[in-house]
Amino acid sequence: MSIIMCSQSIYEYKGWTFEYGLYQEPWPLRKDGEPRKKAGATFYKIFLAFINEPDWDKYKISGGCERL
Repeated sequence: MSIIMCSQSIYEYKGWTFEYGLYQEPWPLRKDGEPRKKAGATFYKIFLAFINEPDWDKYKISGGCERL
């Protein structure tokens, strides 16, 4: 029997690290991996450019679903 474990995908794009999943709003992360208190207009401008990229996988640094 195998187990599939899923977590939010974490991406790094244009100097911003953030988590984003299909069922959650994107949110920027601090350098220590904790969520930032606020996500401002600058972050959402960068995120808009990110979602228009054709291949998100090249920016993914962790997360998603894995078979254990």
